[in-house]
Amino acid sequence: MSEPQPQDDFIHPTGEEPTWREACYFDFFDPASRLSSFGYIGVHPNQQVGDVIFALWRDDVLLGSFTRWDFNIPRDIGAERLGFGHLFFRPVEPFKTWEIYFDDGRVRVDTTFHAIHPAYFWGQSHGALEKTNSHHYEQQGRYTGEVRVGAERYKIDGVGVRDHAWGWGARAGIRRWIWASAQFSSGFAFNTFLITLADGREILYGYIWRGKQNELIRRSTLKAEYAPKGQAPAALTLAMEGRNGDRVSATARVLNAFNTSFQERNKTGYHYFGAAKFQCEGQVGYGQINVHWQKQEDRPENWTVSQE
Repeated sequence: MSEPQPQDDFIHPTGEEPTWREACYFDFFDPASRLSSFGYIGVHPNQQVGDVIFALWRDDVLLGSFTRWDFNIPRDIGAERLGFGHLFFRPVEPFKTWEIYFDDGRVRVDTTFHAIHPAYFWGQSHGALEKTNSHHYEQQGRYTGEVRVGAERYKIDGVGVRDHAWGWGARAGIRRWIWASAQFSSGFAFNTFLITLADGREILYGYIWRGKQNELIRRSTLKAEYAPKGQAPAALTLAMEGRNGDRVSATARVLNAFNTSFQERNKTGYHYFGAAKFQCEGQVGYGQINVHWQKQEDRPENWTVSQE
């Protein structure tokens, strides 16, 4: 794929596909306050609908949330696609700085994202996107700012991810996925994303960041554990191998899990967003685990995907 350009960090012309969408996502964890949060905003202009998901936690206690799948948006929506309902995104400096703001009157999240590495585009890993009008990148960084819950205020100095996607939305046909990202310092972070498509093909995305470049991964093995009651993910063991030979092994404990199962218009099945505490190479880090599967037999448990 071509190298990303600064304009890729802003909005894009709407494609002709009925399910074309543009979406932004963020998550962070702040070790001092023990607050974690994530938010998603997406638009399907050709269907004239928009989605917003948001949650704020302190450890495993949910302090605030908002989900809605049927915002009425105009077909010709422009910059407004980055902010409606209670959630707003604003690019400040392409691939370096974004502002994220949520306010529902009781909960307010006012943070700024500062990137620690170049954006990672999925198309750099796999040619599966080349035949579609689908684009997706993600990036890790620091989050600074303030959170208010009622009369309580918290300063935020945390770690997390943001991503941005646009193009043909094919998520309804995906059977399962696990996405895990973790950050230990400005010089060490990783991401792995395993997908099974509707036709059974498996795809691997991800990178290892050691302070110089995003090393693409060629193999990822995950073992997932789930809560004894319900379906929420509880723990994860992972091992990754980079294309240049780097290897990473880590364990993770899920701190909380926000359940959007059987709610989203563009996918069916189970779906959980969870903040997690990671341990790797004698270091402690924090990140996000995102798990989706359609039917019980698809639930990811022991899973390896290789890609040359």
